[in-house]
Amino acid sequence: MDHLRGHVAVVTGCSAGIGAALAMKLVKAGIIVVGLARRIIRLQELKTAMEENNMVGKFYPLECDLTNENDILKAFKWIDDNLGGIHFLINNAGIVRISSIMGGSTDNWQEVINCNVMAPAICSKEAYKLMKKHDVIHGHIIQINSITGHSYSVNPGNKMYNASKQALRVLTEGLRHEIAAAGDGHIKVSSISPGFVDTEIFDAAKIHKSKLNPSVTLSAEEMADMIIFVMATQPNILIAEMIVLSRGRTIQTYPS
Repeated sequence: MDHLRGHVAVVTGCSAGIGAALAMKLVKAGIIVVGLARRIIRLQELKTAMEENNMVGKFYPLECDLTNENDILKAFKWIDDNLGGIHFLINNAGIVRISSIMGGSTDNWQEVINCNVMAPAICSKEAYKLMKKHDVIHGHIIQINSITGHSYSVNPGNKMYNASKQALRVLTEGLRHEIAAAGDGHIKVSSISPGFVDTEIFDAAKIHKSKLNPSVTLSAEEMADMIIFVMATQPNILIAEMIVLSRGRTIQTYPS
């Protein structure tokens, strides 16, 4: 990671879970991190923890509702005005809402699509623009997807989340294609799809953690390490797609 010291990384969904764990590790390694999330108090607490541990990088907490395009645009303008170009965008924010197709709330559906599909698309577009504007030689956009982007959910209430992650997989390949077609193949686009990770996303979806088997659940810190592994690859190496499961898991979930 020494060759990344001083680089700028934008991490969405940075107030908890994978995003918070990743930010801690990156700042410890000397990277400048801009953390985007709605819960500014949680971001400020994260910054305080970094300062108390005398971490060598920097952390800039920015309050941002990633389902609101104007918030995203304001955040990237702040980055442009204060930091210039960015080297990494990690689109980590995501939500689950248990809401069936036959009887679910369209508000829930829209929230899932806005956070899981629209936000990564908008952030990727804005990050690419800053990479171009500031002549970033080796930019890298990383989407945090899910195994449900490669499989089909057996939960009847989980189909819209499933669809959003399938859409993100297609969007990521499309982004990679458009960037290459524009002659900017030096900007990499990767997707990392974890299995079950023990984070607050289950609380928000009202899924009780007692239903999760700890032996098949990844930790946020383990996933952060996998993201850093992808970030640290040499410029000519692209990990286009990485699926990360705990031992004994399958990509497709089967009814027991």
